[in-house]
Amino acid sequence: MARGGSTWSRSMLRRHRGATTAAAVAAASLGRCFLAPVGPSPDEFGQMSLAVNLAALPPLEGPPQLVPEATIPKAADLPELSPFDQYGPDAFFVGWLITAAAIVIFSIFWITKPYWEQRWLIERVNKQKLKFITQAESTTPIDQLELGRMYAALLDYPSAIAEFEEVEEEFDDVRKVLNTEDAMGALAARAQLHNEKGFALMQLEPPRVAAARREFVRAVTYWPEYPEAHVNIGYELMKRQRYDVALRTLNTALKWQPGTEMFQQAAEMARKGMDGELTKDELRLLAGPKPNP
Repeated sequence: MARGGSTWSRSMLRRHRGATTAAAVAAASLGRCFLAPVGPSPDEFGQMSLAVNLAALPPLEGPPQLVPEATIPKAADLPELSPFDQYGPDAFFVGWLITAAAIVIFSIFWITKPYWEQRWLIERVNKQKLKFITQAESTTPIDQLELGRMYAALLDYPSAIAEFEEVEEEFDDVRKVLNTEDAMGALAARAQLHNEKGFALMQLEPPRVAAARREFVRAVTYWPEYPEAHVNIGYELMKRQRYDVALRTLNTALKWQPGTEMFQQAAEMARKGMDGELTKDELRLLAGPKPNP
């Protein structure tokens, strides 16, 4: 039994040695697969960088000195920053400010617009009159007709009528500035002259109705399809309560300009006049100065 037990012990010892050898071989193989990188460790690398930085610094001229605590600023001693210094301008506030300024400027211009328009018109009149003085040889009746229209826009109807009458006397000179083949242009210019003159005559106090009627008729004589002259004749007929003839005349104007709102309103007033349905405001409008079409 003793011999058999020793034999068993030697067998177990050999097995243990074999297992130990196999484990050592496996550990060596794994070690070769996962080798650590060659070089300094992180601690060694930091020490090397610090040594290089310290070496690059200039040598101290004297022993190091401590900064007094009183010289170190505290948070309470620092100046308080405004929101503008911290975050910059507020985009919403800046946009609102610009919009408000634009609204104020536009409102001021809109309120004072009639004044500026009249002032610009007066400057144009003065410029046109200066042209007749300094460039008399190059001026034409068309320039004088434009000056009369400016006077009418300024509500200076006597001056406008005076200019229109001078243009009528010298209208033969217009052919010099028109194309020799532009016969319609010459006829249209003459029709506009008589229509403008008739309108100015209607605005006088008292209105010169008979003379204005003659000018409107002369306008359609030169230009039978002239819509504005037909409307002026229609208004003059409605003043005399001849609504049926006025409606036919206004329909002729609508034939050439059917989309003009003022012409449509005048024709509607003529229809109401034929049916006796005109309101007091419409009758007052017909009795007063006629609007310029």
